[in-house]
Amino acid sequence: MRFIFAIFAFIIATALIGVGVAQRTVFLPPSTVTSSVQLEGGAPYAMIDSSTLLTHEGNQTLVLSGSDTVFAAYGRTPDVEAWLQGSTYDTIGYDAETGELSSTTVEADPEGAENVASGSADPAGSDLWLEQFQTDDAMYRTLSLPAGYSVLVASDGTQPAPTTVRLSWPIPNATPWVGPLIVAGVAFLLAGLVLLVLGLLDMRRSQRPRRKPPALPKGKRFSPSRTNGIESGVKRGRRSIAPMIAAPVALVSVLALGGCSSDYWPQAAPQAASTDAAATTTPTPEPSSTPGADAQPTEAVDEDTPTPAVTEAQLAAIVTTISGVTAEADASSNADLLAQRFSGPALELRSATYAIRAAYPEYPAPQAIPAGPLQVVLPQASSVWPKTVFTIVQGEDTAVPPVALMLVQETPRANYKVYYEITLEPDTSLPPVAAASVGTTRLAPDTKLLQMTPDELKTAYADILTTGDTSQFIDLIDPEGDTLRTQVGAQYKADKKAGFSDTASIEFAQVPAEGQNIALATSASGALVAVELRESETVRPVESGATISTQGAVKALSGIDETAKGTEAVYDYQLLFYIPPSGDTSKAELLGFTQGLVSAKELP
Repeated sequence: MRFIFAIFAFIIATALIGVGVAQRTVFLPPSTVTSSVQLEGGAPYAMIDSSTLLTHEGNQTLVLSGSDTVFAAYGRTPDVEAWLQGSTYDTIGYDAETGELSSTTVEADPEGAENVASGSADPAGSDLWLEQFQTDDAMYRTLSLPAGYSVLVASDGTQPAPTTVRLSWPIPNATPWVGPLIVAGVAFLLAGLVLLVLGLLDMRRSQRPRRKPPALPKGKRFSPSRTNGIESGVKRGRRSIAPMIAAPVALVSVLALGGCSSDYWPQAAPQAASTDAAATTTPTPEPSSTPGADAQPTEAVDEDTPTPAVTEAQLAAIVTTISGVTAEADASSNADLLAQRFSGPALELRSATYAIRAAYPEYPAPQAIPAGPLQVVLPQASSVWPKTVFTIVQGEDTAVPPVALMLVQETPRANYKVYYEITLEPDTSLPPVAAASVGTTRLAPDTKLLQMTPDELKTAYADILTTGDTSQFIDLIDPEGDTLRTQVGAQYKADKKAGFSDTASIEFAQVPAEGQNIALATSASGALVAVELRESETVRPVESGATISTQGAVKALSGIDETAKGTEAVYDYQLLFYIPPSGDTSKAELLGFTQGLVSAKELP
């Protein structure tokens, strides 16, 4: 009877183990789902929007081929769409009926002509991308993009985009019953082996003689051959059972080790998140931060809500590029190269410094822009251009004051350029600002939310530099830590006038400055405000026939050694202030400045 039960146990074990193994082999479902499309329109760009990337759950594996150069980049969907504005491109969607990708050509929008003209047709190197890839052949990339992010595909912006686009997503193919089936099969196998061994032992006992055997003759009871035969028979019996037990045990070990994967076993349902977690209080963000190392985003974004102009990782890469371009331009005094990453007052002042140092090397060199780290990242949260970003960069040498940069991106295809470059005052304390992931608002020039508007601030500070303590605005701006007043303020001007001879006179005056006022809101409803001031220094002979000899930077920039007409030199001041909110009793503060000669000429 034991043999019958053993046979049934072996049959059940074979069936259970066979079904378990088959689930991981012949019956195993595919691990990915793949869709593809052939682009035949010849458009230079293709866009894979967020909804297509999220057709299935899990990481998106992107395979591109069909062009000499293959380029791909991802960014926030509004940024990708804005970069493409004015160009013809293909949008890649998903056809639910066929399970394949589809493509639709979007014709160029004439309203985007300015955007196209403002930058290169090649998307490589754009400041909008969170991450970009480029190869000379087929590209294979695995992404993990949440909602709100899209992918741009191109060759070089002039040639057609890669013609083959394939996307694949992982499919859950866990087989949770493989482990239980194999374990149950092994259990039946062991039970069958036990029944088989018990049956064999019982059968052996039943075959023994039932009566007492006759007495053997005296003398040697067993011959050597008989003894050896009995002993060898015993040994053979032991050997015949051991392999029967060893083989299943080895099989059980292999199956047990192979069944350790979590895909082979039923998993408990994940516990729901505690509702108490939603009641936690958001801490107040610190005014300084360090750029993140991870390029791929982890949180979805709302495409209809204005988002910060850049992420910390984006800005870190942008500043690194700006630092490299600036260092190269400074080394060769190349203003054209500098214009790739500078504009406005910052470009004009640094270019003038190049011209002065070419003829007057003793003139101070402009302060270098470190590559990092970034101490403060404050991007404007906006869905329209231009966009502004404020950052403070501290180099490795902490003895050198950090540099505050106001970066402006005029159009989606234009890169961020330094509009204001301002050296911070020693021991400057910055007011609290919003986190980089939240961003801030750029305030209107005539905003009533501040203690004074940026234009009013310029008027007040210019008057203080000219008249000093007698200025009607003297109580509006804090003098503590303001070293610019000492360098070029009213006392400096009076001393310089007193030092002139009787044959010449010197006059100081405010002149119009074309730099735009940039005001970014802080956490306490105040604002960081960057403005530009300009002062002229006019020297004239006061006696007939007298001449004026130029010196130093004025001589280098004007190209005049001596004149009977006089000279006019214009100095530029890039200033960073903090203005308190309206109703606050505290004073505005000068946080930093950069100043220098921007023009010099002979009077007409």
